[in-house]
Amino acid sequence: MATQTVHDPVCHMDITEEDAKGTSIYGGVTYYFCAMGCKVEFDADPAAVLKAESEYDHSQAMEHGEPASASGATAKKPWWKFWGR
Repeated sequence: MATQTVHDPVCHMDITEEDAKGTSIYGGVTYYFCAMGCKVEFDADPAAVLKAESEYDHSQAMEHGEPASASGATAKKPWWKFWGR
């Protein structure tokens, strides 16, 4: 059986359903998260996360904790900084 890849809408990481550390259901859709910090971030304001996800440029490499790129793209904060906000 093939493992299904899912997308974490908070940090934009692609993971397998089996590796997901948490899930949330919003609007009848199940969302999967690479870490509980991403789930907490999503659960705090799912509409805002999904809006940001729809505007995110998925053609760019993930920049977890990296400085802003030359194009001015803002880097996402590292996953471990979701705790202790």
